[in-house]
Amino acid sequence: MTPEHTLSPGDVFEIRFPFSPEFNDRVTVGEDGTVSPKFAGSVIVGGLTVPEATARLKPLYAKRLKDAEMSLTVRLYAPEVFWVDGDVVHPGIIRSAVPLTLERAVTRAGGAKPGAATDDVLVIRRDENGTVQAYQAALAAPSGSSDPLLKSFDVVYVPKTVIGSVNDFLATYAKGLPFAATLQTPAPSTTLPPQRVLH
Repeated sequence: MTPEHTLSPGDVFEIRFPFSPEFNDRVTVGEDGTVSPKFAGSVIVGGLTVPEATARLKPLYAKRLKDAEMSLTVRLYAPEVFWVDGDVVHPGIIRSAVPLTLERAVTRAGGAKPGAATDDVLVIRRDENGTVQAYQAALAAPSGSSDPLLKSFDVVYVPKTVIGSVNDFLATYAKGLPFAATLQTPAPSTTLPPQRVLH
C-alpha cells in the first residue's frame, strides 16, 4: 500500500461535473465519516482514498445524469483519525497529520501492555464496498515483511489473549465500534488475507 491520504473528519473536497456544473458541490467529511452532497444524500466516504470515494459517489449521480463524468479534489486536508483499543496503555482516538503504520499507532497509544497478544492484533476496516473487514497482523512483524499502513477510520484492537474466532469476536465488538459510520455497514468478514490488504 502507498501512503495515500484517506478521507478523514474535517477534510473538505469539491465534486465537479464538467458537463453538468449545476451538480458541482463542496462538502466536508463529518465526524462519522459521512458527507451529504446535494442530489446524493448521505454517503460514507471516511477511510476511503479519493479514487475509492469517486467510485462510490459516481453511481449515485448516474441515476440522475446521462453523463456522470466527475472529479473529486481535496481542498483542505484534516488529520487522519484512528482508534486504538484493547490491551494498550492509552486506548482511544488518535489523530495524525501523516499516515500511520500499525506499530506507530500502537506506540502513540502508549504501547501494548505486558502480556498482550501482540501476534494476534486485529485491524478492523470498511472496504470500498462499505463491508466491515478484520485483518490479523503482528506488531513485531516477521523479518522481511513491512509494518502495515493504516487508513483513516481504522480500528486497531490489541487483544489480551489470542482471539479464538474472529467472526465471533466481531459479532459482539462491531456493535460498539467507535465510529458511527462503521455501524451502518454489513456483517463482518475475514475473507481477504491481511498480507494482500495491509502490506
